[in-house]
Amino acid sequence: MNPKRISVKIFSSEPETGVDLDPFIPLFHRVIQQGSLEGLLVDVADYIHVPNGPGVVLVGHDADYGIDSVGGRTGLLTVRKRAGEQPLEELLVDTLRRALAVAKIIEEDASAKLRFDYGSMEIQVLDRLAFANDDAGFAAARPAIEAVVARALGDDASVIRSGDDDPRKALAFAVSAPGVADVKTLLDRLGASSASASTSAGAQGAEQVPGPQVPGQSEWDISVEQLAELRRTGADFVLVDVREQHEVDICEIGGRLIPLGQLGERMSELNPDDHLVVHCHLGGRSAAAVNALRGAGFENAWNVQGGIRAWIQRVDSSLTDY
Repeated sequence: MNPKRISVKIFSSEPETGVDLDPFIPLFHRVIQQGSLEGLLVDVADYIHVPNGPGVVLVGHDADYGIDSVGGRTGLLTVRKRAGEQPLEELLVDTLRRALAVAKIIEEDASAKLRFDYGSMEIQVLDRLAFANDDAGFAAARPAIEAVVARALGDDASVIRSGDDDPRKALAFAVSAPGVADVKTLLDRLGASSASASTSAGAQGAEQVPGPQVPGQSEWDISVEQLAELRRTGADFVLVDVREQHEVDICEIGGRLIPLGQLGERMSELNPDDHLVVHCHLGGRSAAAVNALRGAGFENAWNVQGGIRAWIQRVDSSLTDY
């Protein structure tokens, strides 16, 4: 059985010192805006007020990334979810590569002031149905874990079982390695993702439009220029805004306000036969909303790529950005 969820936590190089989490909120928002990572990114969650908690989390459709202090050790926690049918070894390579890509972004950002010890990690297989937290689960998962760790960190890396044997908890592995190379070298060892390669290849042939570009965010994207054309021609469509009220108070382009967190319970307010165009701040939440709507039978729902920020940058600069 293949796991659906695993996590990798790369510990800070100075785990005992406090980390200023405030800069990670705008940093993670920039990651969403710029499309710096593979996969659909949805929003940023702030748990700074929770002692030794999840900190600041970049929420995605298939992976979450957080500056996490659970257990008293600060690090970058990457949780891979909705994994499909990948074997554990392939899934761990994918998860570790995603984690390293985020770590590289953080280390290159002057505001974050956080460095990582790539020779100190914790890996958890979060799917207990696939790999139980017992001796049999450890024996079954260990070869795949060791193979990936050796590929990335070298043959001198150590992989041992960590935590306790409480069956209610996830199976966990502590990873340590001496003299680990820099993050770029580690990424090179793991290889480029097929998603990244596909995105790059597609971008080369894409028709360019004026203004800052935003990578695709869903299978059903439309550009802000296309939305402007719908309005100009008087097309029959319903604009849905899935932001929060305090964001609408800053700027808005009309539309029915249904915050993403309320969409499930308020979906009945929308007509499945209507042409729905959904927008948010940067495009991540609206992409998630369109995915949910399409899954519920709204076959003519579309995401505004880049959100209201792209609208401000490329259509109407008189609105207040935030």
